[in-house]
Amino acid sequence: MNCNCRRVLFLAITCLLYLAGSAAASERATFDARSTIGSASLIVYRIPNIGRRVIVHLYVDDVVVSLIGYGQTYRGFLTPGRHVLSTLATPDPTWSERPPTIVDVRNGRTYRFTAMGNGQGNLILRPLH
Repeated sequence: MNCNCRRVLFLAITCLLYLAGSAAASERATFDARSTIGSASLIVYRIPNIGRRVIVHLYVDDVVVSLIGYGQTYRGFLTPGRHVLSTLATPDPTWSERPPTIVDVRNGRTYRFTAMGNGQGNLILRPLH
């Protein structure tokens, strides 16, 4: 098989696996709130200066609920109660810690955050008001 054909095949398989993972993450993103009744909205913006090739993994209660790529925003739902939100930037392991953001979620409210660097090498969620 030609070297270029192998590269194209590898790239196609990689893209397919990424799309399948994103679809699975989007399915988990509802976080047990299949309907909007009894839930709150969660919106996480990703600032562009994190890097084009960096993927932000959004965690809710230590479960990955979404992968946020360059220029993307996460929109999902949370059940009422206390939740721990955190992010991790990949594939660069220099931001290996996930500083927690604790949110006491109330029914019907919208919670907005920006995923950004904290100047100390970690990715954090800054609340927007």
